[in-house]
Amino acid sequence: MIDYLRGFAIVVGFQSLGLLLHRGGIPIPGGVLGLIVFYLAMSIGLVKLKWVERTASLLLHNMVLMFVPLTVGLMNMGPLLSRQALAISASLVVSLLAVLLTTGLLGRWLLPTEPILPELMLHTSKKKATEDGQ
Repeated sequence: MIDYLRGFAIVVGFQSLGLLLHRGGIPIPGGVLGLIVFYLAMSIGLVKLKWVERTASLLLHNMVLMFVPLTVGLMNMGPLLSRQALAISASLVVSLLAVLLTTGLLGRWLLPTEPILPELMLHTSKKKATEDGQ
């Protein structure tokens, strides 16, 4: 129980720190700032993984519950959403395509075309390669 409370206090503390930094004038959302500071604190060893691991696991297992307030809020905005359906749909399609293209092009640019360690290829790939060669 103490592990959960300690982890929850750390997570909420970094969330609050992010909100304070945002209110202090940094033009990045508080949640994102808190996550960046949390990552940096873990990277330099200020926060240990074992301190937050159990709480993070609990939050991830119950993440669906975190979306209930958002869904209820969207239900209350039904008339507004229906009036703006075309604009919302267009922006969703454009942003989806932008993310897909950016991810694909970055992947093509960053990943090597040939395997770095050919001996670590999947068994099925080796089998197919030998069948093609015969």
